[in-house]
Amino acid sequence: MIEPRPGSLDAQPWILDRHGRKLVGLDHDRRLTELRTGLARHPNVRSLPAQANPDRVAQVLGSVHEAHYLDALARARSPEPLLMPGLAAPGMAPDTPLCGEVALAAFEGVRTAITAAQEIVAGARFTYALCRPPGHHAGPGWLGGYCYLNNAAAAAQVLREAGTGPVGILDLDIHYPNGTAAIAEHMTDVSLHSLHAWPVANAPAGLARARTRRERLVEFAAPPTHEVYLEAVTAAVAELTQSAAVLVVSLGYDTVEGDPHGCWSFSAPIFADIGRLLARAGVPVCVVQEGGYQLDSLAACGEAFATGLLEGNLP
Repeated sequence: MIEPRPGSLDAQPWILDRHGRKLVGLDHDRRLTELRTGLARHPNVRSLPAQANPDRVAQVLGSVHEAHYLDALARARSPEPLLMPGLAAPGMAPDTPLCGEVALAAFEGVRTAITAAQEIVAGARFTYALCRPPGHHAGPGWLGGYCYLNNAAAAAQVLREAGTGPVGILDLDIHYPNGTAAIAEHMTDVSLHSLHAWPVANAPAGLARARTRRERLVEFAAPPTHEVYLEAVTAAVAELTQSAAVLVVSLGYDTVEGDPHGCWSFSAPIFADIGRLLARAGVPVCVVQEGGYQLDSLAACGEAFATGLLEGNLP
């Protein structure tokens, strides 16, 4: 488990819903506290601080995001959160404000993901980047949906540069990863599979289309059963690992019952099953934290996932 440096800022005060109404922001440090508590319940989970150096972070981000966009984030100084229409995803209304503190938190979050990928390069079988804010809606030059920098794409870039072989990204958040898809489109050795709810809230007209043959979209028009979802995860892992030498897993817990940004009804045990499937994939796995805002269930979800992942390949 790779954690942000102590003192990570709690800086997401609000977000707009699809009707333009202001909602209280739910991406805050208590999410990390609950997840950390759950993951740490497994005796084989050890915690490491994010330690990628600033020059390395800047180099990776320069390969993932556009220079003008990174400059806009770096220059954010306002203490008040402000909508930046010019930084919204193409075809989408702005929904996520930017301020100085949230920009700092985003840079620390991506540093956490980069550190987790570096641990995989160094020989770790599994790593878990406890990122905040999430990242999979952040595109080459845009932000949205609580996301500012694409943590999963940054992790994939580290693995690519290290020569690990082809990378598979498996997105298990309830939302379509529009940012990751736009970045991965230009990574010719990266495949992306996403399992998400339909209609898509973060794409124009609720439609998401695969950008390349390396992208697979599994969309659920109604909440899937535990069994149906796990069958889809099994198929995605099997297809990705036919070519990928390592997996980056964008893991969201917003599929659980009662999540304020979700509409499904899973319970914590499904994450033990997902962890077991990943443990048996036969390749290293770098997990990157995405959504999950039902605070009372996050510790149980994290504990279940760690148990499945770390015990799933035991005889």
